[in-house]
Amino acid sequence: MNENNLKLAQQDIEDALKAVENLEIKLNCNELSKDLLKEQFVMLTDKLQNLEDILKTEGIF
Repeated sequence: MNENNLKLAQQDIEDALKAVENLEIKLNCNELSKDLLKEQFVMLTDKLQNLEDILKTEGIF
């Protein structure tokens, strides 16, 4: 895997995991508005799409 793509993939994975952790914390504290939930899911979807694109570029996905 290209070194640059590997770094990008790692960053996207870390960002996606942080988003999931933040959602879990907010859900457990009942502090999640519809707008924040939507914003977090859009960000998570974007990160996962970026990761998928990198994996496709590398012939992995």
